[in-house]
Amino acid sequence: MPSELRREKIENLLREELAKILDRDIEFPGRTIVTVTRVHTSVDGHYANAYVSILGADPAGALAALKKTIYHIQKSVNKKIRIRPVPRIAFKIDAEEFNRERVEKRIAVLKRKGEL
Repeated sequence: MPSELRREKIENLLREELAKILDRDIEFPGRTIVTVTRVHTSVDGHYANAYVSILGADPAGALAALKKTIYHIQKSVNKKIRIRPVPRIAFKIDAEEFNRERVEKRIAVLKRKGEL
């Protein structure tokens, strides 16, 4: 099992590499922007959940595009990263990002009303 520091380094490396791959290799529908917000690896290092923030008109379509091209993404990560085992990647929508946006909107409304 990897130590906590090694696991953190692997998560950061995966996040950076996934961001590069999504930026240059994957086409998303419409004017959709997909950002990798964080990566969480399992304790044994065999699995990784990549949390993404999707901005645009079709978040479901962007998530479907990610799932459709997961083989290509995983293959690219396997080639780029020199660790063993390379974690198996799964994409999930980052719910924390939605919560942050909701809080920011509420704060903006309160500021406009003069209550804050």
